[in-house]
Amino acid sequence: MSLKSYLAFLVLVVFALLAVPLSGQELNILFQTSPPVDSIRPHSGLVRMSVLVSDGAGKPVESGWANIRLDAPDRSGFFSTDIPLVEGTKLAEMRLPITSGKAEWQYAWPIRGEYRLAVEAATTDGKKASKIFAISVRENLTKWLALAGFTLGLFLFGFVAGRIFTARTATAAILLLPLLLCGTALPCAVAQVSQASEQAAQANLTIEPAVVGKPSRIIWRLVDDVNVPSAGVMLSLAITQLEEGHALFALERLAVAREFAVDFQFVDGSEHRVTAVAELPGRLPISTEQSISVTPVEPPAAAALPAMAFFLCVIALGLGVGRWSKLRVATR
Repeated sequence: MSLKSYLAFLVLVVFALLAVPLSGQELNILFQTSPPVDSIRPHSGLVRMSVLVSDGAGKPVESGWANIRLDAPDRSGFFSTDIPLVEGTKLAEMRLPITSGKAEWQYAWPIRGEYRLAVEAATTDGKKASKIFAISVRENLTKWLALAGFTLGLFLFGFVAGRIFTARTATAAILLLPLLLCGTALPCAVAQVSQASEQAAQANLTIEPAVVGKPSRIIWRLVDDVNVPSAGVMLSLAITQLEEGHALFALERLAVAREFAVDFQFVDGSEHRVTAVAELPGRLPISTEQSISVTPVEPPAAAALPAMAFFLCVIALGLGVGRWSKLRVATR
């Protein structure tokens, strides 16, 4: 073999080795919300969430699957969130089909903090990729204003009490603190489960017993007698909190086969309704609905202690300032 032929052979080998990774390169995964993340606030309605999957050339993937898991923010900061039991737990996990490069669902964010969204995407031709997104949700401004107003109210209460009790005895103000402590104690929650099931004749909706702080598995399944082509069902699923009529989760016209499952955490210990509507070719829509009572759980004492200590310090500060102002006037 001549030198030129040998060099040409080496070039072909190198080109072949480099071409293999280029043809099987990883997918690109993007995540977006509507409205934008900066506008999202806890407990403020459904937010449309989209996972966008494209190949190395930027072309949307025609078909595939996306395994999605959403975890709640870990405990951070001095004050706990509105639902301490949810912090650091799994909120939802599901497998969604990718159509025209996109997988979508809707979700109502329950608490403030930095969420963790893990996405694993795969195409029908075997390409795979995974990515983790950090999503920061800020607290409502009205909550901070309410906290500031409540703190100011406690300080003024302590100030007035300090002036009143200083006129009689200095120890009276100290005796007031246990009463305030009892007044700020958190009420205990009563945990009861009750489930009502309304199942359509042609589909079943199964929901595991729901407890705040733990995900519950929701399974929708067609009965065996219903014959449909593969992935020929367009399923819409919605979860609503009934006490306030607040929508928590929604899927719209999801292409499934005969079954769909999602792990979903009910973060509110109250009555909820799960509704599923399936559209089949040549058939009337199949509607299935089930109501479920979520078991509330009392939050740990450690979650309330920092806030209680802060409020007691504010009252004690007010008492001290009130007593000081009263004594200062008396010594003039």
